[in-house]
Amino acid sequence: MLSLAKKRKAGIGAIPANLTTLGVSWLNSQFKAVAVHRGQIEATWEREGTTDGPEHFDAFIREAVHETGYRGQTVVLVLAHPRLSQQLVDLPPIKGKKLQKVIQRQAKQQKMFPGEASWASEPCPPGKVAQRVVLHLFPKQLISHLVLGCKRNGLRLTAVLPPSVVLHQQFEHLGLEKDEVGLLAAETGGSTTLVAGGSDGQVLLARTLPGSWNEDAHKLGVDLNRTALFISQQYSAPINRGLWLFGPGAEEQVAAIQKHVQLPVDVSPVLDDPFYWATEALKLRPERSPNLVSSEMREQPQRRVFATAVGVITTLMIISSLIASSYFLSQARQEAANLQAISKDTARLQVNKTALEALDRELSRKKQVIKLILGERPPPTPAWFLAYLGEAVPPELVITNLHVVREDEYYRVQVAGTMQRALPATAAPAVADPVDVLKARLSGPPFYLKISETADDKPVRAPAATTRIGPTDSSVPGWLSRLANAVSSKTAQAKPPSQDRFAIEGVMR
Repeated sequence: MLSLAKKRKAGIGAIPANLTTLGVSWLNSQFKAVAVHRGQIEATWEREGTTDGPEHFDAFIREAVHETGYRGQTVVLVLAHPRLSQQLVDLPPIKGKKLQKVIQRQAKQQKMFPGEASWASEPCPPGKVAQRVVLHLFPKQLISHLVLGCKRNGLRLTAVLPPSVVLHQQFEHLGLEKDEVGLLAAETGGSTTLVAGGSDGQVLLARTLPGSWNEDAHKLGVDLNRTALFISQQYSAPINRGLWLFGPGAEEQVAAIQKHVQLPVDVSPVLDDPFYWATEALKLRPERSPNLVSSEMREQPQRRVFATAVGVITTLMIISSLIASSYFLSQARQEAANLQAISKDTARLQVNKTALEALDRELSRKKQVIKLILGERPPPTPAWFLAYLGEAVPPELVITNLHVVREDEYYRVQVAGTMQRALPATAAPAVADPVDVLKARLSGPPFYLKISETADDKPVRAPAATTRIGPTDSSVPGWLSRLANAVSSKTAQAKPPSQDRFAIEGVMR
């Protein structure tokens, strides 16, 4: 158990110097008020007797204003009520307005009371999901009673805050190190408010338990231990620093709570002031605090002022319109005269436009003629194909005939040749049929020749007068025959004579 001999500290921060408001804490049966004028506490008041029932809230506020001498117009309320609940909700990875719509839908599903729900949310560490929030839920009808009660007294209820929001500020005084997680429990007028958090300032869990350590320490200790185990299941960082108690009877019940909790138990270092909740709520930043009063309710006074301003502006605009209409009538007469002059200029410009359009059509016709003469020349595909043959033909073959004829949108190709009987001494032995290798290379990139007819097993005669390679004649058959006669003694192991020549035909686009 941690040491209890510690110096107690006052609340966190200070009330803004320009703030004038009435801070109220209504914790179940406890109703307390603090009147603040320009950042200074002027008076405090605590109501004795029964304070149940939101329908009596306007009477309680009237009495608080009378007893404290409050002169402002706004009210901030810290509320602990049996119907106020918190839920830890997992959300999809979205942001902005879509996220708010999802939270609102979750509020309708998670509420444990009939009727519509007022809700507020606090972001939590993601844990095992994309993102999650602590969702505070309270009946919207009761919030409307509270707003109406202030309105009957000439006041405006700007915020209704759960006690966990105020209690969470105490983590700044707990001295948590990096990756340390602690649990705070506070007695709130017969109930117990729990907040779990870490050194990064984020809320891990907020929860309200019925009863307090002053009523049944054993039952509360069991609930506190279950809450700690639940947090360990939901997050990868379990509570590893300890449990702090805050509120009346905390010091007396530390030993009793310690018997049921597997964590070090200590008293919160923050001073338990009787008006702690009402005072500390005024130190919070409104834009970062979950508020159960919806933005529509908060903006109602501004909307009334806006409606009045719109009415005044509308009247001024009508008067201005009448003055402007007389001016515009005189301008219309002037514009009619200008229109006649413009009509004359329009007729003249139309004649010029017709002449220019005729010139443009003549120019377009000449461009088309030029394009037909110069712009439709086919690419030199036959020359490219001839150049590629020099690389694609295997060393065992010799091309004797090449015909490339253009027909409409494609080229008809005829390739003929013969086997080269005398190979260089350094040439490697053929692994596959060289004619098949040539076919594979021609049918692949870059020309993708679609082979339609071959004559590998038939002799093909190609007279010298008709043999062409590209656009000019060639003497290849003559020197090839002389080469064959020179090496005839070395070709005993070659193919049969019927296989010495080949022919390939195909289509190339």
